[in-house]
Amino acid sequence: MNLKQLQAFYLIAKRGSCTKAAEELNVTQPAVTIQIKSLEKSLDLKLIQHFGEKSEMSEAGKLLYSYAQKIFNLVVEAEEEMKDFKKLIKGTLRVGATKNYARYIMPFLIYKFQERFPKIKVILDEGNSDDVARSVLELKSEVAFIARVNLDQRLRSIPFSTVEFVLVASPQHRFSKRKSIYLKELNGEPVILREKGSGSRAAILKKFAEYGIKPSTIIEAGSLDFIVGWAEQGKGVSFMFEPDIKKELERGILKIIPIEEGNILFHTDIFFLNEETLSPPAQTFLKMVGELKEELALPSAITTR
Repeated sequence: MNLKQLQAFYLIAKRGSCTKAAEELNVTQPAVTIQIKSLEKSLDLKLIQHFGEKSEMSEAGKLLYSYAQKIFNLVVEAEEEMKDFKKLIKGTLRVGATKNYARYIMPFLIYKFQERFPKIKVILDEGNSDDVARSVLELKSEVAFIARVNLDQRLRSIPFSTVEFVLVASPQHRFSKRKSIYLKELNGEPVILREKGSGSRAAILKKFAEYGIKPSTIIEAGSLDFIVGWAEQGKGVSFMFEPDIKKELERGILKIIPIEEGNILFHTDIFFLNEETLSPPAQTFLKMVGELKEELALPSAITTR
C-alpha cells in the first residue's frame, strides 16, 4: 500500500464517485481504477464492491477509510502548520551570543523580534566564542554573535560590530599613577584574562604577540567577579569591557589605564552555517538586525560598523 493508492481509494469513498476522484486528482478515470485494483491486490482484500451500477465499500473498505480519514486530515493539518511556520505564526528562534552581547545587545534585539512575532519562541544560548560557535555547528543555535577568530570554515558570517576592551588596574597599582602607558610596559606584568575560547582573550594574546609582550604570569578565569577581585587586590592588570565594570569604576575600586597605542579592539560578526538553510524565524531575525542596527542602544565601548 502506498500513499497514492490510499489517496485514490479515500477520494472515491469520500466523493462517492470514481469520476469525481479522478477530477480531483487530475488524472484519468482508468488511472484511478488501476490504483484501486493495485491497492486491493496488495492487501488481498476487496475494498469496493460493485452491484450493477451501484458501488459501496466493503467492511474492510470501511475500516481502511476510517484510517485514511485520519491520515489525510493529518496531511491537511501538517500543511496548515507549515504555512503558519512560514508566516512566523509558529516556530522557534535559536540564537547564541557571547556573555557581553547576551547582556547588552540581545535584550533589545529579542524584545523587538518578539514585539513583531509574539508567537515565536526564542532560545538564547550564551558562552564564550568557541562554545557558541560549537552550538551552531551542533545545530543547537542557528545564528550566533561571536568574536571574529579562527573558526570552523563551515561557518559563514556577516559583520556586526567592534568591541573595545580597556586596561584596568587597582588605584594603588603603579600604572594608576601615570597618565598613560605603552603596551610594551606590560612585559613581565601579571595579567588575568578570560578563559580559553573567549574572543577577547584571543584578541589580547594576538596583540601581545604583535608587540612581543610576555607577561610574567597569565591567569585565566571565566568569572567576571574573580577577575575584578584579582585586579582590585593589585595582583596585576586585566583588559575588560568597560560597561562590565561601570560600578567598580564609579566606586574607585578599579581605574582605567590609558594606552598610548589605543585600547584593544576585536570585531564581532554574526555567524551561521548556511543562509539558505536558515529557518524562517532565523532569516527574519537576521533581516531585522540589519534594519535595527542604527537603533541599537549600544554601550559606549561598542560601536556598530
